[in-house]
Amino acid sequence: MLRTKEVGNYIVAYLKGRLDVHISGEIEKDLMALSEKNTEADFILNLEGIEYMSSSGLRVLVALMRHLRGKNRKMKLCNMNVAVKKIFEVVELMDMFDIYPTEEDALK
Repeated sequence: MLRTKEVGNYIVAYLKGRLDVHISGEIEKDLMALSEKNTEADFILNLEGIEYMSSSGLRVLVALMRHLRGKNRKMKLCNMNVAVKKIFEVVELMDMFDIYPTEEDALK
């Protein structure tokens, strides 16, 4: 469900599958652990592999963003499919996150 790589000062995390109540706690724990291990890195979450996201998944993203911002670090989202983007629009979260169409754009 979670694969990562380092690119410059970024940890790029690739999320896959369904980000729902069944897996969101584990993903949040893994992302927070990555943040604590890599205390200077900013994050890019590549959502290309996410086929479904529930409110639990949104909560994970909001929690990580707040955690990183509290440490003066950045979080960007990229490669959001139409269904996930629609969820962000409906709950009015588009302005809360830095969202990019591609990973390459997020890395710039």
